[in-house]
Amino acid sequence: MVNKRHYFFAGLLIFLVQACQSGDGTKDIRNFYFPLKTLESGLVYEYAPQGDTPASTAYWYYRTIIQDEEIHLTGTYYERDLIPQQLSNELMTEAGMVLEELYLFQPDTTGGDKQIQIPVSVVQDDVFPFRVRENGGVYLYHVAWESIDDPGAEMALIKNRRYLRDTTFQLDGKSYPAILFEVKELVSYDKDGVLEQQYDGKEIYAKGLGLVYYSKKVTEALNLRYRLEKRYPMEQLEEQFRSLYQRDANPNGGE
Repeated sequence: MVNKRHYFFAGLLIFLVQACQSGDGTKDIRNFYFPLKTLESGLVYEYAPQGDTPASTAYWYYRTIIQDEEIHLTGTYYERDLIPQQLSNELMTEAGMVLEELYLFQPDTTGGDKQIQIPVSVVQDDVFPFRVRENGGVYLYHVAWESIDDPGAEMALIKNRRYLRDTTFQLDGKSYPAILFEVKELVSYDKDGVLEQQYDGKEIYAKGLGLVYYSKKVTEALNLRYRLEKRYPMEQLEEQFRSLYQRDANPNGGE
């Protein structure tokens, strides 16, 4: 638990230009965010847990939507099945990407496969800046929502991202230029007093790919780490889960 409430978020974004160093000391990193132009048909990003991370594979479906001359990036998060856990909608601006909408989903405890949609308030909308300063500059992301399990309790997530350095990332035998961010995360639970927990982590964004690695240190003994393993159309993920369900329903192959 920590007492500090003010953390900053460092977001990131993409489009077409090459990363470069400008005369004002800032670095253009837009090409290290998700490739908006090539995501109009949508792609699943499959993130595999690394080391002893006690969690299942994470799946994000990203799709670019162009509407009324605005460019949006939607992201839907799935875990073990195709029931959504989170849905976000980002808007591309001149300075970078900003968060317009965010929804969390939770199973309906009354039974069945229904999901309860939890609206989230966007307090600070920065997701990814086009430019960062080396050795300085942090970027704020702050969202809040009401707990449906504990009426009257308010939850909040605040992230602070700071650019550290350039690096590289390997995928399918190819090396990509990449950038490394330091991440500080604060989760708060407010009801009859405020409980807060801080986490430290890292993120790597690769040019032309987007987010390819992320980690969060929960305790000294528990460090959650995920790495991008594959990208493919949604139809492939649907078929993957369809085959899995068939095997689970008929483990003996019909005998």
